[in-house]
Amino acid sequence: PAITKPSSHGHHSRSIMSTTTTTQETAKDKLTKLIQRAAVQVVGEEDVWAQYHIPDIPAERVIRHLYHPTTETWHEDETIVKIEAQPFTHGAMRHCFRMKKMATPPASSTNHRFHAHGWKRASNYVAKAYMTNDTTTNAAAGQVMIDTSDDAKAAVQNDILLQYESMHWAHKFNDRHPPRTIIFLRAYAVEFPQRPGAPWMAVERFIAGRDDYGAGFVKHNTNSGFVDREERRKTPQVFSAFTFYASQGTRLVADIQGVGDLFTDPQVLSNDYRFGDGDLGFRGMALFFHSFRHCGLSDLLGIPIFPLSKNEIKHQAKYKDDDLTVSDDEYEENEDRIEKERASLLRLDLNRMRRSKALQSGSPLGLSIAADGSNMMTSSLTLGNNNINNSNPEQSATAKRSNLTHGEIRSSVRLSMVKPLKSLTRTKSDVDEVSLSMMMATKDAMFDHHSFHRKASGELRERRSEREEHHPQRQACPPMKPDDETKANLGHVHYHLACLHGSERFSDMEDDEDKNGGGGGGVDVNSIVFHLAHACSLRHAAACLALGRVRAGLGSCVSPLLEMVVPIDFDSAKDLLQRCMEMTYHKGPTPAKTRAAAGCIMLQILHEEEGTTDVTLQNFLEEVLGLIRQTEKEQEELKAHHERLKRGGALHVGDRVEGNYCMEGTFYAGVLTAIDGDQYTVMYDDDGSSETLASDAVRPLVPPTATMTKHSEFGEGMSEAEALGLVNEDENCLVEVYTLQAELAEIKVRLGFPEEAVSLYEQA
Repeated sequence: PAITKPSSHGHHSRSIMSTTTTTQETAKDKLTKLIQRAAVQVVGEEDVWAQYHIPDIPAERVIRHLYHPTTETWHEDETIVKIEAQPFTHGAMRHCFRMKKMATPPASSTNHRFHAHGWKRASNYVAKAYMTNDTTTNAAAGQVMIDTSDDAKAAVQNDILLQYESMHWAHKFNDRHPPRTIIFLRAYAVEFPQRPGAPWMAVERFIAGRDDYGAGFVKHNTNSGFVDREERRKTPQVFSAFTFYASQGTRLVADIQGVGDLFTDPQVLSNDYRFGDGDLGFRGMALFFHSFRHCGLSDLLGIPIFPLSKNEIKHQAKYKDDDLTVSDDEYEENEDRIEKERASLLRLDLNRMRRSKALQSGSPLGLSIAADGSNMMTSSLTLGNNNINNSNPEQSATAKRSNLTHGEIRSSVRLSMVKPLKSLTRTKSDVDEVSLSMMMATKDAMFDHHSFHRKASGELRERRSEREEHHPQRQACPPMKPDDETKANLGHVHYHLACLHGSERFSDMEDDEDKNGGGGGGVDVNSIVFHLAHACSLRHAAACLALGRVRAGLGSCVSPLLEMVVPIDFDSAKDLLQRCMEMTYHKGPTPAKTRAAAGCIMLQILHEEEGTTDVTLQNFLEEVLGLIRQTEKEQEELKAHHERLKRGGALHVGDRVEGNYCMEGTFYAGVLTAIDGDQYTVMYDDDGSSETLASDAVRPLVPPTATMTKHSEFGEGMSEAEALGLVNEDENCLVEVYTLQAELAEIKVRLGFPEEAVSLYEQA
């Protein structure tokens, strides 16, 4: 081809390349100078621990245990450290020691001048060791007693995992480009092989200095609901809320503490209590969100508003009275329904006042009144009020366990309307909030633009607080819309909040006149209703059962005060109980015990309804009996699961497992029938077929009622009831199995199935 002259474009390209090279060299020079200045500054700084003379302490050989999160494996190497014999401080569970460790220069390093400074310039670290039950000093050895058990070493490893788990979510948080990015210190474990018991300690860099605001080391929040009220930093609190929604509600990083935006020693809360004794699970999450204040930074990052009741919002001084949980648009849309519900509640108050007077002067309803003012009826047991004739304790216990006839249940429901109750003074606002809660309970939760404090166009709405910080120059992140798993976990959080209110956990809330007029003894009844209703809208089975019981006049273990503010409505009770029975989570059905309890109550309501056919009753009874059988099966599986944990988690023949069928990636439930080395044979439940798989293709079947938590003594999983600290009596079936079988047999006879009836009678 003909040779042509270079065009002007060629000169331009070379010019661009030259400019790019110059720019790269300039950036490299700037970085080199920056590192040199930082090194000079470090060398020139005084050691903040110089007064403790740590370099004079004899050195010890230690084994470092480093965790690699990408491969989820542990690696180890050896180094030397100098550590004080006595802790400089301690917490509730751990001692803290000052320690120095010299950085080992890289093999490729040619400049060792910085390392030549020796121990005086060695980095400062904090080493944390778990205490023994005896926290006193060993006078003979002159050392503090440190726990050297395997449990303590596992706890140290867990602390390291917490740090890396938090680092993972910090990276996710920084990816959304917040105004201030955050960093968690890297941590690792050190083992002292030359000491008795070879104790382990968790080690991390010592943070010195102050932040941009002049504050030193600050604890911004805890795993039990504390939020710093003095510094009022937004980034740490918003980060904690972000981790919940970013993890689909399975994690919440709390116990944020450090200097500036450099944090250390966090605690991760999880939906399955897997992160040690400090992991309070949904209870800890509920305590956090009760004190969390949504702000402009939350809006900017697309974090949904966590709904709080009016009393809870008023308790948060940062919120103004007009910042309502429920929008004004929603109130206007439902105004007619609110008026009807309000009228129902006002009639409830009026009727109770009349009944109270009637019971004081004599019963016009034919009920005899005992000396203590309680109702006595021919039957010794009334379901709604749990009134027992306690003249004979043994007889009373038997009555509590005895089966109820349909007539007794109907009588107990009627009696629940005439039992004497302490009245609560309620304002129009209180009645409105309960009314809205009742309407919300039977609707699925929606997360539209209002949930993210945005306009319909997606733009951020201005906040009413004058102190609110605005970020007009920053582009708002996409909304973090909750998926099914997040909604299920949100339901757990709201249910736990309701139970916490019911147990008077927040009795220190101010403005008692804003709660219940003093009639609830420090319990915010409106907030209990509010969070139960939100949990119901998120399809939380236990919440639907609790509120369904209250609407049916049977009360709930969440709080006895619910009956004083929530009117009886059998249509609403049916909706809630049916919602409970149909409940499924993203990972499978709700535990059968909750649904079986809801079915027993639904059955009584169906008996009272006109037009209920035998076919309807037959189908419903069969469903309830099936749920009861499923409950028994789940309890057996849970017991077997606990037994497996007690023996260290190893699989044995006969264990319930899941196998990766044909290695297609789908796991099916079955029974482990044979073990030959690393080859496991599984017989599947669905068709009875068997398959031999490699050990890594078979996993234990974890029952839906089990969690990851290991009890320190028994190695058992923690249930939600244990996390709440209460026994969920709502889940007790109100009708005995043999009564259900006998009733189904009678219906089978009427429908022309005598053989099935005979079998049912025999089972009963």
